[in-house]
Amino acid sequence: MDFRPTLIFIIVVSYVFSSPTYSQENDYTLTSESTYAIKSFRKAKKYLLDIYNDNKQTFYCACEFNAKKKINSMNCGYTARKDAKRGSRLEWEHVVPASRFGRPLQCWQQPEQFERCVRKNGKVMSGRKCCRRVNTTFRTMEADMMNLVPSVGELNGDRRNYKFGTVKGEKRIYGACDFEINRKKRMVEPNVNIRGDVARIYFYMQKKYGMKLSRDEISQYSKWAKNDPANDWELKKNQRVNGLLQALEQEQLQKRRFVVDE
Repeated sequence: MDFRPTLIFIIVVSYVFSSPTYSQENDYTLTSESTYAIKSFRKAKKYLLDIYNDNKQTFYCACEFNAKKKINSMNCGYTARKDAKRGSRLEWEHVVPASRFGRPLQCWQQPEQFERCVRKNGKVMSGRKCCRRVNTTFRTMEADMMNLVPSVGELNGDRRNYKFGTVKGEKRIYGACDFEINRKKRMVEPNVNIRGDVARIYFYMQKKYGMKLSRDEISQYSKWAKNDPANDWELKKNQRVNGLLQALEQEQLQKRRFVVDE
């Protein structure tokens, strides 16, 4: 008796149920409407100060910050866990960590293989610095402003590249700031009011760059996006980022035309 059709059926069914599926609940509210891309993390941070000009609040704690990137913790109840100096300054955090999209690249794993990543004294750059130097796609992803949010410096440092999830029973260690960390599980739990924001950023990065999400991530972020719909600021930021990129693209085209006309 030939069992091959049955085996093929079992393999196909097994693949379908074991592979991540992209449900209709995925929220792709955040969009990229321009082919132009900023390829400098430093420049992206400068542009973001203008984009957040009338909404100077940090992502996790809703602490106010000023144009000089100083945090006002008095209005948000944040208190430093350990590093008060870093806790007093604004930093721009990658919601999807740079390591998430950088680690699969050879420049991240083997920077010594790239001549431009070995300094004159023989020292090898870190994987991140190497990718920033030799990989255009990495630079584009690192500078993507949709994935960058204002953060209290200490929280940015403490979050590291931990994944997002639910942390049960953890104490609040940043004063009134609803930001909990389980270092053993390498997990961070954000405030319920921004979980949808986190989800939509992950789905945005998945759609734009083909970043893979696990079955658990898809399930969790679909729920977060549904329970915390996009608010006015998310939509406004998305609109402003797209508007800026389109303006920069037009500016670049004008410069090229000027050179040709000369």
